[in-house]
This record gives sequence, structure tokens and C-alpha cells, in this order.
Amino acid sequence: MEQSITPTPAHERIDLFDILRGFALLGILIVNMGIFSFPYIAQFTRTPRGDSVLDYATEFLIMALATGKFYPLFSFLFGLGMWMQIERIQAVGGNPGRFMVRRLLVLMGFGLIHALLIWNGDILFVYALVGLVALLFRKVQPRTLLIWAGVLVAIPVIFGTGFVALGTLLAGDMSGAAEGMAMFRDLEQRTIEIYARGSWGEIFVWRTIEWLLFQFFLFLNGGMLQILALFLIGMYFGKRQIFQRLNEKPASERRLPAGSVCLVAGLTVNLALAWQIQVTNPLSPLAGLWPVLILVAGPILSYGYLALFVALTSTAAWRRRLQPLAAVGRMALSNYILQSIICTLIFYSYGLGLFGQVGAFAGLLISIVIWVGQIGISRLWLRHFQYGPLEWVWRSLTYGKTQRITLEASHPSTL
Repeated sequence: MEQSITPTPAHERIDLFDILRGFALLGILIVNMGIFSFPYIAQFTRTPRGDSVLDYATEFLIMALATGKFYPLFSFLFGLGMWMQIERIQAVGGNPGRFMVRRLLVLMGFGLIHALLIWNGDILFVYALVGLVALLFRKVQPRTLLIWAGVLVAIPVIFGTGFVALGTLLAGDMSGAAEGMAMFRDLEQRTIEIYARGSWGEIFVWRTIEWLLFQFFLFLNGGMLQILALFLIGMYFGKRQIFQRLNEKPASERRLPAGSVCLVAGLTVNLALAWQIQVTNPLSPLAGLWPVLILVAGPILSYGYLALFVALTSTAAWRRRLQPLAAVGRMALSNYILQSIICTLIFYSYGLGLFGQVGAFAGLLISIVIWVGQIGISRLWLRHFQYGPLEWVWRSLTYGKTQRITLEASHPSTL
């Protein structure tokens, strides 16, 4: 039976999801640029990237419109994609559990290679790890998925708020906090020195340490729980066939419930939070409250973005304008890794060595240039091939045999 399982042909893919992935990759790159080009620890010390008005305005807008908004969108799409694959495997009598475990383990391998040899901000390893947990929920009812998602989101918010409240009550002599902040700033300078001027070996060791700390922090702040919640919401949408039902409606009625409300409310709340983050003293106990609130406010705006693209792609004109993003989305894994390769070559010592020297506004421009370049490369590639190069490797390892990568003559690419 399982021999009948084959990859989804390019002509059967849903353009909306690929367009959303392409859009999310831009947002992810814009946010990640701050970690590619500057010490990650600066997110806690609030050290600005540049001192011009443009740099401050750029950091504010990135915090308000991008930080914590695009990985929820990508996580939702990952969970939705997982369920669609499970459904497809079940339809041909295959074993979805065994197949998905194999697929996620291959992704975990990609994540380890990416994290240890290219860039420590990798999310693929976490997605694979959380995806294995999400598989345990594949047989539960849709309503149960939503209940679990709500619980998983609530846990870090409740505990985070409690810790902030406790810190506020116990706040007294701040000398210890000031000493801790001084230590963090020393670490910033050490990080800049290693990535901008260190040897490959020094960078490898420092990158590995930072990656391990990143995994610990992601677990500690509830990030992994939120990713699991978003996977489950994506699976819920898949089980309820929400997008399929939208496509059955007239174009004028293809709207997600409360989409406009979430877009407006999400923009308003996230702009306010970004402002508070910029003006709050990082030594203040309240500084820990804003990231906790973003765990809720970020996904609200993500849903608003999702609803906006559902509405836009319901019209032929906008679907045609947004079509180039689908090419980037169809090669999401290849483009994600390519972004890391390009950026580390720009900022690390074995490339241009610009780590710690590029302001937020310049980083935004670099992000846009890379992303626009990826649109062109992806469209050109998909004129000749069904999948991106890493997608092809992923599929071949998952299915246990080399997959056809060239386009079938009867289904030429329309990108």
C-alpha cells in the first residue's frame, strides 16, 4: 500500500499556501536579519542596531509588524501541510504515522546541519521535534485540537505574567541586575569579535553554544508550546476543510471569520507593544512582560495577515500579482537555507565580516534585495524543475528512492 504514496504533483498544489509561504519567508528574513547581523543577546539588552532616525524607525516597525508574526504563520502552514499529507496517505491506504516520522526525522537532519554548520538561529530542528509531538494528536477530534491549542498558548502567558509580577514585587536593589546587564554587554562585544573576525573553528564553537542556549530559551519561554499550538490549529483547519469550503463559495464571499477585526486589532496592539518595548528600561521587571504579551498579540496579527491574503487571492487580478510569491513558497526549504548562506557570507569573518556593523535600515534593504533575488531565482528554477533542490533531497530521502525532479511535459510550470 505504502508504495502507492507519491509526492504531491506541482500542478495539484494550492497556490494560496505557497503565496503565504513566500510572503512569510520575507518576514522571517527581515526579523532574522537582526540575528544574522547582530548579537542575539542584544534582544535582551535592547542595544539598538544603528543610531540614525531611520534605524530607530525601522526597528520599531519590524518589532510591530514582523517580530512574532511570521513564524506563527509559517507554523500554522506547517501544521496544515502535515494534516494534508496525512489525509493523502490515508486515502491510498498508507501508514501516515510511519511516513510522517521518517519525513520529520529527515527534516531534523537538515536542521542539525543548518544549525551547526551554517547558522544557529535554525528553526527546522524545532519544527521536526514539535512535529513528532503533533503527530500524537492526528486522531483527535477537531474541537479537541482547539482546546489543546488554547491550553498550550495559555501556559507560557500565565507563567510568564506570574514571573513578571513576582519580579515586580521583589524588585529592590537593582545593582545585581545592572551587573548582569554589564555582563550581557560584554558578551555582545565578544560575539561581535568572534563572528566578524574569528576563525571558522571559533565561529563553529560559539555557534554551537548559542544554538544550545537558543533551544533552552525557546523551551523556557514557552516558544515550543506555542509552535505546537499553531501546528494543532493548522491541523484543525485541515480537518475542518476550511480552505476547501472557502473555495466552494463565490469569490466575493471568500473571507475568514473575524479576519478584518484581527488585522486592525493586531496592528493596533502590536504597535502599542513595540512602542512600550522601545521605551521600557531593560532593567525594569516590566521589560519581561511585553515579550509575554507578544505570544498572544503576534498570532492575532498573523491571522489578520492570513485573512488579508485569503481575500486578495479570491480575485483574479490580485492572484496574478501575488503569483511570483508562490515560486518562493514552493521552494521554502531551499530558500530558507539559502538566506542563511547568503547572510552568513555577508556578516561572518569567512565572508565580508560585517557582523555588528550594519544598522537596522540597511539590514532591511539587504533583506528585500535577497528576497527579490530569490523570487527571480525560484521562478527560473521552477520553469525546469518540479521542486527546489533541497525539497527534492527531502522527498527522495523520505520516500527512500530518487524522485523525478524535472517537469512532466503534460504539466509545464505556470510560474
